[in-house]
This record gives sequence, C-alpha cells and structure tokens, in this order.
Amino acid sequence: MPLSSYRMHIIYLVATMNYGFGSDDSEELAYYNKIRTEMNDMKKTQLKKG
Repeated sequence: MPLSSYRMHIIYLVATMNYGFGSDDSEELAYYNKIRTEMNDMKKTQLKKG
C-alpha cells in the first residue's frame, strides 16, 4: 500500500528537522532515507560565490 500524502508530509517534516525516525515500516524508512540523502546532496553541491 502506498504512503498517504499525510504520512509523506509527516516523514518530510521529520527528515528536514533532523529528527530521528522510529518506524518499522520499510516503505516509510525508504522515503525517510531518500529525503535525507537528497538533503545531504544539496549541502554538498552548494553554489560557490566567485
């Protein structure tokens, strides 16, 4: 069963605020990890002022 938009929103908030996520659902954990890796990638590729 796919995640509801409400659940995706809650997971997004948890990930962006750097909170831990304690769920046993593999689909929720996968979405949480996807958001975290995207945020880390954005931090690494910041625009350099030149």
